[in-house]
Amino acid sequence: WHRQDHMQAMYEKGISWNDEMAVDDGATKLNNVLPYVPKYKLKAAMQIRLGRMKELHRLYKGFSSTSTTAYEREEDFAMYGILTSRAMDLGEGISAVIPMYDMINHSRQPNLGLHFNGEEFVLVALRDISHGEEFFNSYSELPETWDEDMAVWNLIQWGIAELPIEMEEEFQISPVLEASVSK
Repeated sequence: WHRQDHMQAMYEKGISWNDEMAVDDGATKLNNVLPYVPKYKLKAAMQIRLGRMKELHRLYKGFSSTSTTAYEREEDFAMYGILTSRAMDLGEGISAVIPMYDMINHSRQPNLGLHFNGEEFVLVALRDISHGEEFFNSYSELPETWDEDMAVWNLIQWGIAELPIEMEEEFQISPVLEASVSK
């Protein structure tokens, strides 16, 4: 599995949060994928995420098991994007990466849920699932109405472009947009 979206490409290139031209270009690309949110919000979210990557770079500099300083190589920046897009917030400031859980696709109508009882994770069916039906989970809390800020976060964090709920039925995804979103 390899994450392929505009945000991941920026991680892999080691783009800095204060590289105005690169961030503006990235925000334009993401705005093409999710045109219902203002570009300035995408840009701000990108700068926050890229800034966090650089902050972690400074914190862990020198802790690499190789002769290269940690987070200096392209692979290290790429790994940051992959790990943060797979990390889950468990509450109370605790995050976790659960192997293979993120391989289940996101949906606003999930048929699976994850329960953590403090010691172990349990994957549970939220409804009857038919034989051959694809499993879906939700990568974020599901608001009753479309939330612009949550849509920005879902795109930055997981590469998921969510339309306003009321527009899902009527919106036809263009082949170019579909190719961009499915990467």
